[in-house]
Amino acid sequence: MSGRVRAPAHGNLEVSIASQPPAAPTGPPARSNSPISRYAGPALVLIAFVTIAITAALGPSATEAPLGANDRGATPPWHLDATPPSWLVTTLLVVAVAAAVGALWLGLTGRWRPQARRLTYAGALAAAALAFLPPIGSADSLSYAAYGRMVVTGHNPWTTEPSSLAGSDQVERAVEVPWQHTPSVYGPLATAEQTAASAIAGPNVALTVLLLDLTAGATFIAAGFGLARIATTEAGKVRAALLWTANPLLWLELVAGAHLDVLAAGAALAAVAVAGRSRFAAGLFAGAAAAIKAPAALVWFALLWSARRSRPAILALAAGFVLVAGGGYAIAGGGLRHQLGRAAHQVSLATPWKLLARLTDPTLGTGASRQIISLAALVLFAAVVRALMLINPEIRSGAPAALAFALSFAYALAAPYALPWYDAVPWVLLPLLAASWIDALVVAHTTVLALAYLPGRAAYPLVGSMHTIAFGMREVVAPVLLLILLVLVLLTARQSTGRPEVLLRQ
Repeated sequence: MSGRVRAPAHGNLEVSIASQPPAAPTGPPARSNSPISRYAGPALVLIAFVTIAITAALGPSATEAPLGANDRGATPPWHLDATPPSWLVTTLLVVAVAAAVGALWLGLTGRWRPQARRLTYAGALAAAALAFLPPIGSADSLSYAAYGRMVVTGHNPWTTEPSSLAGSDQVERAVEVPWQHTPSVYGPLATAEQTAASAIAGPNVALTVLLLDLTAGATFIAAGFGLARIATTEAGKVRAALLWTANPLLWLELVAGAHLDVLAAGAALAAVAVAGRSRFAAGLFAGAAAAIKAPAALVWFALLWSARRSRPAILALAAGFVLVAGGGYAIAGGGLRHQLGRAAHQVSLATPWKLLARLTDPTLGTGASRQIISLAALVLFAAVVRALMLINPEIRSGAPAALAFALSFAYALAAPYALPWYDAVPWVLLPLLAASWIDALVVAHTTVLALAYLPGRAAYPLVGSMHTIAFGMREVVAPVLLLILLVLVLLTARQSTGRPEVLLRQ
């Protein structure tokens, strides 16, 4: 295979494997923009934004962790101290997720056809506003602050538990269960960002978290404008805004959640975007993504495969990657490698693998059980990648953006440990692909996980019906739904062999 490969059923889409930037994606199919849809789309986006913002502004709750002794509320991150009940914040976020899915459905099916420029700027403003509110959905930002504080105070975040320093440091004391006894699993570049925030904020937890949140928000906005720049048609720009910049699901998980996964997504997008101009720069950005979170290295493997017929391109990609990721992990040392090996055998509650673990852990022992699950997950990952290639001609052609999406999304589907914000890299690459039913798969995967981890704060004791509903969704409903999603992908690929183009919307 050489030069250029034309993917069928994509209109004028043309993918250059060796030297071109990501192809301009096609947008939603053309439908009549009825008055109801014209107003329903913006209304649903607004509802999602308002419910997310209100939840964060209400103050500490079942979804929002307190930010330490220096938190004032009157200064950013801004919030009240309304002590809202768990049912209220959970309901607000369920409404946000439902409104987000409704807006995405209207936009992706062409029933709502917004103006790209207007939607992009509205999404950027919403993300900027959410970045000044306290993080919700988990207490991860407190762990980020603690790991940065460890470096500033002369400790190794990959071998030190926050609990071991909690007696003498208020930042470490702010970390919540179950992460008090967990060293960092984040890459060296993520740790550098956390260290910089801690060095500026000192022992002020609230200020440290604000700086991390602003960094996440700025990266999210920059990626959105980057996607808009890559898209060369109005339809492609609309698609980029719908799927990323003005996507309330991502506002919730990446910006309001202040998760560092958005940093990996931004670096991954940059790697794909510059691959046609500089393989070395692409390797640098791919290395940066991997140095934030290790699984993002899959983007580099996609770029390598796309450049496999050019030895200079492979060497340039390798040089850039090794310089950033190799150098960073070498500096981090064995502590990080140990933590990554430990994390590789974890199974989260909402994945289908948890159903298997409940059977194999008691009979085989946790160690043997998790080794079997890890091996099975690797086999499933390969099967899902193959399935996505059969389903989508862009992926099968080896186009860098499409292949990077396939690898990252297959990982999200097959991994034993998955959380909704782990979908960041697939989401940022999805707008670079032509519209297809794969859009619905990504939406469904993130939606199920988002609902499964509401309200989100592990340290907050849920009782009564709230406990039953939350953990029923997390431990029973979500694993079953995600298993169905996996089966759907594999069966669809089997049925589409030899005629995958019929699955693409025209």
